[in-house]
Order: sequence, then structure tokens, then C-alpha cells
Amino acid sequence: MPKIVDRELRRDEVVQATWRVIARVGIDNVSIREIAAEAGHSTGVIAHYFKNKDEVLTTALQLAWRREVDRIARATATLSGFGALEALVAEVLPVGGDRTLEMAVWMSFWGRAVGDEQLAAQQRRYYGEWRALIRTCLEEAVACGAARPGVVPSDEAVRIAALVDGIGIQAVLEPDRISPTRLVELVVGYIRSLRSQPVAPMPA
Repeated sequence: MPKIVDRELRRDEVVQATWRVIARVGIDNVSIREIAAEAGHSTGVIAHYFKNKDEVLTTALQLAWRREVDRIARATATLSGFGALEALVAEVLPVGGDRTLEMAVWMSFWGRAVGDEQLAAQQRRYYGEWRALIRTCLEEAVACGAARPGVVPSDEAVRIAALVDGIGIQAVLEPDRISPTRLVELVVGYIRSLRSQPVAPMPA
């Protein structure tokens, strides 16, 4: 009897192997042969599930975004306003394991998107959704009076997205200088500065 293979599971295995190769050698040096070796499959198996390397790479980016969105949904399901916002950013900060790997993948794709309009359009769509999630949390905080006067949700959504990216990149490139704890402190500290009432500092 032929072995039954879960197509989506196999594709996810290949994509996660692709993340590891990207983090190790950079997106421009990724090859199907190296992805196959990392995944423990032959190049023929990769070809069975993907048309070409570009499809593998595009799927890698899609999966990174899908996983982040799923984590955010679970983490914020019972929260709103600033509570939801803190939980939201905690799910995307590179604080070790897969989250650091995901940030490295995003960093690789940012460079590749320059000059690739299709990839750039995909990145813009993801960023639009990401800022919308942040903005919704801020709008909830403003509506219930939890935000200090003058907080503009659309403006702060841009600032917070930039803060997460900027400090996240530094943490990936300089992990000895910015620890996971310090990374969270910096981002959450800024979010708490937007509250109408002071919040106790995060415990050391």
C-alpha cells in the first residue's frame, strides 16, 4: 500500500528548512540542493511540492506571516487595548527560537523586495495588516480612556511597528548587546508611556 503523505505538512517541513538555510547563508545564497539537505529530502521531493525556488521562498514568507498572525490571535483572544497590544508585540519580537528565526527571514526578504515589485507588494500587504492590528488595539485604548491625551492611533501604529523592527533587527545582529529581556523592556516601556496612568516598570 503506498505511503500517505500529508502534503501541507511536507510543504511546511520544507519551508521551515528554508528558514534555517536563509538564516545561515542569506537569501541570495539559498539553493534547492541546500534546502533539500536541510529538510532531509532529495531535490526531487522539493520539486514535487514546489514549482521552483521562488515559490519555496514566497511560501516561506507566507508561512512566517501566517504563524505570527495565528500566535497573535491566540495571545490576544481575551484582551483589548493596551493589554492586547503588549501581548501582540510580544509574539513578534525575536526573543529566541523560532521568533528569532522569523525575524531573520523577514530581514532577508526586505532586501530582496527592493527591485522585485511582486515581493514588495506582498510585503506592503503584510505591513498594512500588521499596522492595522496595532492601530485597533490603540483605538480600543483611546475609546476607553486608557490612553493619554494626544495619542493618535494611526501615528502610533507606525511608530510601534518601526520600533519593533528597528530594535528587533539590532537584537538579531547584536544578541550580546540586546538581550531578550532588554528587548521586551524597550518596546513595552514605550507602549506603557502612552497610557493615561503610570504603569509599574517591568520586573527585572
